[in-house]
Amino acid sequence: MAKNLQIIPLGGLGGIGKNMTVYEYGRNMIIVDCGVMFPDNDMYGIDLILPDFDYVIENQDRLRGIFLTHGHMDHIGALPYLLQHVDAPIYGTPLTLGMVERQLEEKNPGHKVDLRVLHRASQHHAGPFRVSPFSVAHSIPDAVGFVIESPIGKVVHTGDYKLDETPAGGHTTDLATLRSLTQDGVLAMLGDSTNADQPGRTETERVVRDTLDRLFAEAKGQRIIVATFSSLLARLQEIITLAEKHGRKVALTGYSLNRNVELARELGYLQVSDDLIVDPQARISPGKLVVLATGSQGEPRSALNRMAEGSHRQIKIRKGDTIIISGGTIPGNEEDVSRMINNLFERGAEVIYGAMASVHVSGHGGRGDMAAMLKAVKPTYLVPLHGEPRHLYMHRHLAREMGIPEDRIFILKEGMPWLSDGTKAWTEEALELADVWVDGRLVGEIGEIVMHDRHRLSQDGFVVALIPVNDRKELAGEPQLVSRGFVHLDESGELLDAGRKEIKRLVKGNGHNLGKALEDLFFRMTRSRPVVLPRFIEV
Repeated sequence: MAKNLQIIPLGGLGGIGKNMTVYEYGRNMIIVDCGVMFPDNDMYGIDLILPDFDYVIENQDRLRGIFLTHGHMDHIGALPYLLQHVDAPIYGTPLTLGMVERQLEEKNPGHKVDLRVLHRASQHHAGPFRVSPFSVAHSIPDAVGFVIESPIGKVVHTGDYKLDETPAGGHTTDLATLRSLTQDGVLAMLGDSTNADQPGRTETERVVRDTLDRLFAEAKGQRIIVATFSSLLARLQEIITLAEKHGRKVALTGYSLNRNVELARELGYLQVSDDLIVDPQARISPGKLVVLATGSQGEPRSALNRMAEGSHRQIKIRKGDTIIISGGTIPGNEEDVSRMINNLFERGAEVIYGAMASVHVSGHGGRGDMAAMLKAVKPTYLVPLHGEPRHLYMHRHLAREMGIPEDRIFILKEGMPWLSDGTKAWTEEALELADVWVDGRLVGEIGEIVMHDRHRLSQDGFVVALIPVNDRKELAGEPQLVSRGFVHLDESGELLDAGRKEIKRLVKGNGHNLGKALEDLFFRMTRSRPVVLPRFIEV
C-alpha cells in the first residue's frame, strides 16, 4: 500500500512565533523547530505561549528527530517544555545548539539531551527522511533552511531568510547549494511569509553599519546607549567593532544580552578583545563609553525601559545621552515602545529610532527576496508559513503572479494536515489545538475562564463583601465592603450604603446569587461591573 507524506504545522500560522512543523511518512515523524510566541499586551500575567504538543506526545514512539533552523526563541524556546515529555535527538548548527543548551540549563537543569551538530554540505538520516541543510542569511548567525527528502519527493523548508549579499557576520543565503540539492525537482516549499507585504528586497545589514558609524561620529563627547535584540549577534558584533574604531569601551546590561554574548564569544561567533568590555559602573568619561542594552521593544523589565523609568540600579540617563534603538518594533509593542521613548526624551536624552535613521533592517526577506526563492526552488506546491493571515495570503498572491496555479497553493490553519502521494496534494480535517499558556511555573493551567476574569479585573477591579453570620446563617453584624481597582468605597457613601442594604436584603432571602446581584447594583450606579467576591464569616 502506497504511503503519503503528511505535514502538520502545529504553530507559525496566524501569528508571528510559535514555529513548529511535523513531517510524517509511514510510522516515522520528524519536527522542524519548536518555538514560543510572546503574549499580547492584554494577556495579563502570561509569560509565553507554547504550541499544543499533544499530537507529538501521543505519537512519540514515531519521533526520529527534531531539526532546528536557528536559535531565535520563536524557533527553539518551547524545546525545554517539549523535552519534559519526549526524548529524541536534536539537530542544529553549533550556535543554535549552544543556545538550546543554555535554555535547558535554565529550565531543565540536569536533563540529558542528545544534541547532534548539523554541518553544511552534509546529509542526516532520520527514518525514511534525508535532511540537508543550506545556509541562509538571517539576523542571527548559523541559520539554515532544509531540503527534506522523503520517498515521494523533496520538500524545501526555508526557515527565516533574506537574500543579503553583505550580511554582518554569518553566511549569505546559499541559493547555489539549494539549486544543486533540488535539481531533480521539488514537491513542495514551506516558505517564510513574514515580510510578504513589504515591496522589493530587504536592505542589507551594511546599511545599518554605515548609519551607526555616522551616529557614533556625531555623538563625540556623549555617552551612547544602544538597545537591540539580545539574539542579534551580528548586529552586536558591528556595534562592538564600531565602539573600538571610535575609541570607546563597551558595557553590557541585561541578563539575556550578557548570556548570549558570553556564549557567542565561547563559540567564536563574537570577536571581542578582553579589555574592551567594562562594568556598567566603571569610571569612564561619557564620550569613551557605549552601553549595550536590552529593551528595544519596551519590555517592562528590560534594561532600557528601567533606565527610562529611572529605576535601573547601575545606569541613570543624563542630559545629552545618545540613545539608539536598533530593533524594529514588533506589532503589538508600539504603545510600550512609544511610552519608553517619551520617558527617555523627558530625561534629556537624544533618542534615535525607527524612521529617523536606518538603525535596523529586518532579518526576513521582502517580496523581492521571496520571488527569488520561488524562482530558485520552482516548487510544484507552496505552503506559506510564518506569518499572520495577511502575510500568508500575500505570499499566495506573489506565487500566483509567478505562475504557480492557485490550486497548488495551500493556506493552512494550525493543526491542518497537508498530504501528498507525490502526484497530487490535499488537506484533511484539522487537529483540535489550543495554545498553551505559561504563567511562571504554571504550564497549561491557565485557561479561558481565568483569562476572562483577568480581563474583567483589569477593566473594573473587584469588591470583596465580608458578611458576618451566625451558625444559623443569619446576619450577625454590619457587612463590610473592600475594593481594589474599582472605587474607594469609604469615600463613596452612596455606593457603600446601597451595597450594604443589598447584602442585608439578600441574606434574609437565603443569599442566592449575592455576587451577581451586587455586580448588577454597582453597574446600575456606576456603569462599571467589578468582580464581586462574597465571603461569609461565622462569628
